[in-house]
Amino acid sequence: MRLFLSAEHEHKANFPFYKVWKEVEEKLQFVCKENVGLEKDTTYGTEFEDIGIISIIVPQDIKDWGLKERRLIKRKAKEADIRLYIDYERFIKETPENQRLMYIKNILDSIDVVIERSKGDFKGEKLKQDILDALEVTMEDIQSLEKKKRQFFLKDINEFMKKIFSKF
Repeated sequence: MRLFLSAEHEHKANFPFYKVWKEVEEKLQFVCKENVGLEKDTTYGTEFEDIGIISIIVPQDIKDWGLKERRLIKRKAKEADIRLYIDYERFIKETPENQRLMYIKNILDSIDVVIERSKGDFKGEKLKQDILDALEVTMEDIQSLEKKKRQFFLKDINEFMKKIFSKF
């Protein structure tokens, strides 16, 4: 089974995403490398040969034009095409480490979609753990993003309130 990792992103997210993607892709060569027959590797089962994970990192106005998430499973072709959003506003403002964690979380969430829709022998939990191990990240690191998300949200509210009240 081979993972294909990519993204649809808006220009402010280009450089930060590329840096994160490059590091992740290099460390996940055991499932991402092209042209080496990974599609036939059965370490993670035989149900899927290709899983495409395309992160979507775009502002709300582009989403409003119709760029939607996708959770497509092609059983006969043994393929999955998963496209989930990453919060654009947060991503472009976050630290490089948090951007990395946001991207890894998106990959894990995408694999969870495949696990939920699996009807065969897909070993998604093993894949997720192997990814975490290769990237030297724990589930606690990923879960800490939720706490950081709340802090990020509160910071935005505080900045907004300062702007409003500074006019009075």
